[in-house]
Amino acid sequence: MSLVLNRLAYVQNHTGAIEDAIANLRESIDINKKLGVDSNVTQFSRNLATVLIRSGRFHDAIIYLQSILKEIKNLDPSAKLRFELGYSLSLAFMGDTGRAIKNLKSAKKYLTSVNVDKSVYHEYLGWIYNLDGQYEKAAKTLKAGVKIAVRIGPESTYVSQTKRLLADAYVGLKEFDLAEKTAREALAVAEKIRERSEIGACYRVFAQVELNRGNGEKAKKRYHDAIDIFLNVNSRYELAITRYLAAISGLYQSGERAAMLYLAKEYFQSEDITHYVNLTDRELNYSQAAPIIPSGVGDDAAVFIARDRQMVQLIKLAENVASSSMTIFLTGPTGSGKDRLARYIHERSGRKGKFVIVNSAAIPDSMVEAELFGFRKGSFTGAEHHRTGLLEEADGGTFYLNEIADATPEFQAKLLEVIETKFIRPLGSNVRKAIDIRIIAATNNDLDNKMKSGRFRRDLYHRLNEIPIILPSLKERPDDFLPLIEHFLAQNGYKFKSASDKKYLKNISSAMIERPWPGHVRELKAEINRLYLLADGDLGKMAQLVRAGSHDECDQLINALEQSGWNRREAARILGISEGAVRYRIKKYQITQDTNA
Repeated sequence: MSLVLNRLAYVQNHTGAIEDAIANLRESIDINKKLGVDSNVTQFSRNLATVLIRSGRFHDAIIYLQSILKEIKNLDPSAKLRFELGYSLSLAFMGDTGRAIKNLKSAKKYLTSVNVDKSVYHEYLGWIYNLDGQYEKAAKTLKAGVKIAVRIGPESTYVSQTKRLLADAYVGLKEFDLAEKTAREALAVAEKIRERSEIGACYRVFAQVELNRGNGEKAKKRYHDAIDIFLNVNSRYELAITRYLAAISGLYQSGERAAMLYLAKEYFQSEDITHYVNLTDRELNYSQAAPIIPSGVGDDAAVFIARDRQMVQLIKLAENVASSSMTIFLTGPTGSGKDRLARYIHERSGRKGKFVIVNSAAIPDSMVEAELFGFRKGSFTGAEHHRTGLLEEADGGTFYLNEIADATPEFQAKLLEVIETKFIRPLGSNVRKAIDIRIIAATNNDLDNKMKSGRFRRDLYHRLNEIPIILPSLKERPDDFLPLIEHFLAQNGYKFKSASDKKYLKNISSAMIERPWPGHVRELKAEINRLYLLADGDLGKMAQLVRAGSHDECDQLINALEQSGWNRREAARILGISEGAVRYRIKKYQITQDTNA
């Protein structure tokens, strides 16, 4: 079974299903650990490290490589070489190219007469020279690697990867005609063997070639194509590098430029790739536009309370991409603030048009065209007057698609058409109209499963997901409890007057943090409003009610468990909470069946 999973992972990694490859390799490792087959654990861990490197997770790759360090010493030269190759490349990606080159040259002693080993050695050494900016050495090494790779098979992955890296070296040497020719040769092989990540990397070479020739629109399209592929296959390093190169190309306006730089920086920070963090910071300082002050914003303005570090970073990202026209995809649990964040972005976008909210799940297939595009009088039975569609209503503004995961197939198809053409045509009209909208989509669902089962279009997902923003649950932002509670109290008209008020506020916050909050910020706000009403605006009484509520909560849970015969799912139904919340409270109050005995 584990051998089958390992082989399947190879195919998945090759064709771009990286997450599936990682999952299958981890399962293979677990199976062999239980069986005590150490040789397979070592082999599959090395394979997993290779996939992790390709997906840009260098820290994780190094962890797996270090876990098999002792076993590697007892293996054959080829296995030792592959270990050193993976370790050296990880170091190079993270910025330590000097150590990587030294390490790889030291590993040359493990080279055998096997062409595959020779090919991969030249490929990785050339790759590291590219990363270090030593393009002449890279080109020389990679040319030698291509000759060896062709002997293995003219249409092998060794040929496509080595030729593409050689094209990168030619770009570095500013030999753009050679870069294009070599990348086309690499692309021909990559397309035949369906090596999607390499196809994306070839498109990136073409973008740089077209940019040098002054063909801005062609360069932009190639950058867009490359980004689309890297997003699709979840190749995080290549995606970040491509966004960075596109951002500094001079092809994009300040909003798009800042958005791509921030997204690239977010990845570089996650992997501690300091030299690229510094480069993106420098570019961001150059590209900062004057702040956009929301116009016409009154009491209903979207306000975000954020003291927790990850929320502060999230809001900063939202503010910096607000003026971009790129699509934004918000994910997070119900009640975490997706609707508010969408409005917050719109208010800071500088767009003069409306913020139009659409419940994607509420429009049946039969009404999709009429609702989205509008209709002309007489276009169908019952069409007694002209009606403007939702998309036209949002022209010049923001089109916010809530519950996008539940959109019907027809809705998805029409939306994709609009995103790609930027035109609409009302029912009953022969005239197409160009529209200028910024699309923000949101869901609390796991779209991966829906895409795998064919219920959500993968091409639409990638069009909507140009800027992904993930909102954390309330429990994941503990530092925000106190300022959120303070804000909700202020909304109720409470004015803080004394030190005792702050003390009560702190006590309330400390007690609230302990609860599970399945409804997140929305539930917290409702609870504060309820307590404020019950306590008649007295903070001391609110603190007492919160403490008493903990005891009531425990008693209510015990009663529900007894009613349900200690069936947790049934107890959750009785209380109107999730089964996870029941498990949390059982653990919190240390409840057992003997609690009331």
